Amino acid sequence: MKKFVSLLLVAAVLLTVALPAGAAFSDVTDGETAQDVAILQLMGVIDGTGTNTFSPNGTLTRAQFCKMAVIVLGRADDEPLYRTRTIFPDVLANHWARGYINLAVSINIGAAADGTGGTQLIRGMGDGTFRPDRNITYAEAVTILLRMLGYSDSDAGMNWPRGYLELAANIGLTEGLNLSANDSLTRAQAAQLFVALLTTNQKSGSPYYNQLGSAKTGVVLMDANAKADDGTEGAMGTSAGTVQPEHGPVPEELVGTRGVLVTDEGTGRALAFIPVGRQQTVTVSSAQASWIDDRTGTRHNLTADTPAYTTTGSTTYGELWTDLRSGTQVTLYYSESGQVECLYRSTVASDEAAVARETSGDPFAALVEGVSDYTIYRDGNPASRGDIALFDVGTYDPATRILSVSSAKLTGRYEDVYPNEAAPSRVTVMGAELTVLPSAVQDMAEFRLGATVTLLLTADGQVAGAVDARTARADNLGVVTAAGSEAKVTLLNGVEISGQCQSTGFAVGQLVRVNSSGSGRISLGKVQGGSVRGDLNVDNRRIGTTNLNGGCRIFEQAGEGLAMRELRLEELLTETVPSSRIFYTHQDSNGKVDLLILDNVTGDLYTYGILSNGAPVEVSGSEGSFNKTIVVENGEGTTTPAISNAILPKNGMGGIALTADGSQVADLVTLTEERDVQRSDFVTRGDDTYVRLETQEMRVSDEVQCYNRRTGTWFASLAEARAFSDDLTVYYDRPAGEGGQVRIVVAE
Repeated sequence: MKKFVSLLLVAAVLLTVALPAGAAFSDVTDGETAQDVAILQLMGVIDGTGTNTFSPNGTLTRAQFCKMAVIVLGRADDEPLYRTRTIFPDVLANHWARGYINLAVSINIGAAADGTGGTQLIRGMGDGTFRPDRNITYAEAVTILLRMLGYSDSDAGMNWPRGYLELAANIGLTEGLNLSANDSLTRAQAAQLFVALLTTNQKSGSPYYNQLGSAKTGVVLMDANAKADDGTEGAMGTSAGTVQPEHGPVPEELVGTRGVLVTDEGTGRALAFIPVGRQQTVTVSSAQASWIDDRTGTRHNLTADTPAYTTTGSTTYGELWTDLRSGTQVTLYYSESGQVECLYRSTVASDEAAVARETSGDPFAALVEGVSDYTIYRDGNPASRGDIALFDVGTYDPATRILSVSSAKLTGRYEDVYPNEAAPSRVTVMGAELTVLPSAVQDMAEFRLGATVTLLLTADGQVAGAVDARTARADNLGVVTAAGSEAKVTLLNGVEISGQCQSTGFAVGQLVRVNSSGSGRISLGKVQGGSVRGDLNVDNRRIGTTNLNGGCRIFEQAGEGLAMRELRLEELLTETVPSSRIFYTHQDSNGKVDLLILDNVTGDLYTYGILSNGAPVEVSGSEGSFNKTIVVENGEGTTTPAISNAILPKNGMGGIALTADGSQVADLVTLTEERDVQRSDFVTRGDDTYVRLETQEMRVSDEVQCYNRRTGTWFASLAEARAFSDDLTVYYDRPAGEGGQVRIVVAE
């Protein structure tokens, strides 16, 4: 059994207060340093200099570095045996590190069974002293680590320290460090070196982590506080199973990383977890069954069976992607060839939610626990502290250092509660049963059943707080999913509400405003345009003279009552969106627009292809009477016939938008044709493709459909269509100045 014990990186160990392993250090703000420190914390190698601090820029003495080396070598249990020896005149019986120093100078790496041969791990000075309290130099530290890897003077050459430093650089041990031989080593730099040691190959060719215990690669750390098989908590939830750590709590900084899990061969407990390989955390802009677009505009391709992990377990991307709304954090893990091999969906400890009761200063300072370099996303969009509005809800993920702020609210009749009003764990408002977090229990205890209340919600629809509806009121905007006497509406914040409804004239798929007209009853109202007037200036993020909130959510609908989708401002292809295309706006408490609904500005809500009449559908209740239908054929296949009496375009090329239930064509657009286009008219700039037409240059849609008129088949890509023929016809939806795109390319 290889055992590690805590190291207090201090000159006088007995005078410090040890920070519990797994606790975050308030003065470690650099993400890479935080991860290095977390790795060594989990191994039991590092604690702090005092309560909640690590002092990353502080220097490290020869004695302190010596102790770290002994612990990483797994020899800490032998230290008491060396306390009574006196090897150096300046390391006397009262020195705190005497045992570690005496042991270290007695260790010969690679020695034979009888103790002969090998390379001495650490040596004293030329005058016979050790100088334990002198700062260790970069060259000395590198030399010690190289000897731990099995290298000796014969490998580095007799020119010390140059030979050792060059050898360390060649094997990757010192990558990222730019220090001179005699520079003092900071505590952060020491952590970086020891973590690099763990993954560096030994002289024998095997990574050093194999010396620690039984190593398993490609493991994802999913949960820092999982429940073990024996029912105890505080275990590591990993893709390889649940395992108890040897040295206390698991640092949150390691959650969501993929790497090497090292366990003790005898007990099976975790000795170390070392992130390895290319991985990055991205913020989702949009997701589909085969890809994720992040906030930078980069597309990451995946398959339905790509392994996916969350705090609660393992799944596949095919099962997970529908829950990846804009603003969700995911960590992607790549193969050496750059392909996404698996991913982790970052989750937030919801019981740590907090409500912005005031907007001056930092309303979530207590939530982030002193960290200053966190990133803010409000309703899935990048934001700043100035964008946080009164009664917003914040949740913080220490693994990604992201503060997620939600403006989601629900105003309605308080209909039911479990177990009671004084200590609710679940409440029902407008037919929606919602979980009450600890932060909201006291708020909810102020209300009685039948009252009208505004619930303050996390991004995943849990109650983080509550206020009187006269203090704050939600708009309750949503899309009708079931119409009639029993109506259902999915709000834009994701909450599904329902109730008896006497409102008439509303159809499935229509955007409505919902009010609570009594217990179990809701009423629907038509959505009006809002109070903000003017054109949308995309670059300036402004409508007229009113600025958009940094977390402004933007939706697009293809005509009133049709399907909606959330989009990013960066997806708009025009500098200005006219006021006639702005359907609805809403302002936050700071007077900025935090919700914007646009009317068919991108054209991306339509399915494009060759339109034709499908089989007629009999009219319900009218025997012998039939409705016409339309189908769309494109490279994705042929759509299910949808009812429509619209006249088909003469050229056969167009697009349709369907009602929410997919049974009827709600809108049809005819595509404009332009012939005699050559393959050389297409140009690529960055990730986008354009085509030069006679009167304008037009962007080609990322989802462009390409048809072979000669064979009656569809190409897999634009490149195939251009390669097949130099006589092409393109079809676009609207002029380039209005944000139009080429939707279909035909090879003649």
